[in-house]
Amino acid sequence: MKTISNAESALLGLLSEEPMHPYKIEQEVKFRDMRFWTELSMSSIYKLLRKLEKDGLVERENRISPENRLRKLYSISKEGTECLKHKIVTLLSSWEHIRWQVDIGIYNCNLLPVKKICESLNKYRNDLLEKIKGYENLLEFLKDANCPQHRFEVAKRPVYLLKAEIAWVDSYIKNLKK
Repeated sequence: MKTISNAESALLGLLSEEPMHPYKIEQEVKFRDMRFWTELSMSSIYKLLRKLEKDGLVERENRISPENRLRKLYSISKEGTECLKHKIVTLLSSWEHIRWQVDIGIYNCNLLPVKKICESLNKYRNDLLEKIKGYENLLEFLKDANCPQHRFEVAKRPVYLLKAEIAWVDSYIKNLKK
């Protein structure tokens, strides 16, 4: 079985829903805010489609539009579906280390006075609170739109992560003030 990247699996996931033109894929990526949680970009979509087609994971059907233009319609192949299923199991089964930029600041904060560190961390904390509000608004939108539960969870999970980060910030500030 072929190994696929995270970006390829995100693209195959979209094609598993229905055949799509590259432009439609781009619109779905944009609408679903997938640039935030995948590595898909407008330029990568075309590149990945060519690679996946070459690997036999997607199939292309050429159509002529009413404006007499060539339109490429991509669909996931049977082999692509099997590779995607295998990748989903792998993604759901293993933890991936995430690099946080704030760690660089924490690692080197000995260069700053405690007051400046606390001020900066409070700004960071406020930024986290704003992000939580944004996700909570998104969750309301998704709930009203009858979003499937598995997709709702993609927007819900960051709220838990951000709240845990706030708890850590509060703990660190408290320790700094001792």
